[in-house]
Amino acid sequence: MKRLLFLSALAFTACDFLPGGGGGTGGGSGGGGGSEFSKGFIFVRRDDRNLYAADERDFSSSKQLTTSGGARSPSLSRDGKRVVFVRTVGAETEVATVAVTGGTVSTVISSAAMGPRNARTPVFTPDGTKIVFAFDEGGLSKVGIVDTDGTNFRTVSTSTTLSYAGLSMYPDGSGVLAAAGSSTSMLTQVEKVSLSAGSGMNVVSSLGAEADAITSRVVLSPDGTKAAFDARLKGESAVRIFVLDLTTKAITQLTDYPGDQNASDASPCWLGNDKVCFSSDTGGNDQVYALPSTAMKTSGGLQLAGATEPWYGPNP
Repeated sequence: MKRLLFLSALAFTACDFLPGGGGGTGGGSGGGGGSEFSKGFIFVRRDDRNLYAADERDFSSSKQLTTSGGARSPSLSRDGKRVVFVRTVGAETEVATVAVTGGTVSTVISSAAMGPRNARTPVFTPDGTKIVFAFDEGGLSKVGIVDTDGTNFRTVSTSTTLSYAGLSMYPDGSGVLAAAGSSTSMLTQVEKVSLSAGSGMNVVSSLGAEADAITSRVVLSPDGTKAAFDARLKGESAVRIFVLDLTTKAITQLTDYPGDQNASDASPCWLGNDKVCFSSDTGGNDQVYALPSTAMKTSGGLQLAGATEPWYGPNP
């Protein structure tokens, strides 16, 4: 039967969805049905590690897209019709896609089939024909690219000293913005990695006075003028959201919780060019929020309850 999840700031209830349509072959099935998705959030629920979609016309109703669990790091194609994500199957990882309407999940490339190890943060190229993602190779985290049908995989990044992770695509498709550092636990810089040359161009060599190291991703605004990232606070374990102005290179701290200093934020994304979305466990709940990118050390802006790892789209 159909599944409708009624969300509030604290709780939700659920029934089942009818299977729906979707593209791709192999890899297992997802849930379908429900109202058509035109714009809104793709996200992961922590309790079952499945993908869900919530259209902005009614964020109180969400649709389940996958059923086998293990999902993380989802992002949308530019046209908002497909989701690419990483799925963990035992000790293996695979890059997979599913239609935003649900249906069959397609495995694009898998470490179980001698593919790249520990795939992370996949994103579509603007034309939707390729997927770029981070993966582990030779002690470093590299940038790889593959056609959406799983062919023509190659390593993009050429650095022998820097690890790259937490990718997002430049609007013109020329490269990806990446968190960079000596290891995936010390991502203290931001670089642009060219998809044609593989070379990295430094954007900022430090994260400012308050941020220590990026923890999940750095995401370009749709117009390419700003970037949002999540980073540990210096000397602390808590994670906050920061905004980088790519023109001035100024970095500001967006979120703060004076009454809940152990709370952590994660997985920033953009709602248009002026709002940053992210998940947070403040108050002991997994919820998605959106705040103006110009705000400083603030909180609020609840969008979705019971949600983590959000991605909003399609954006302008």
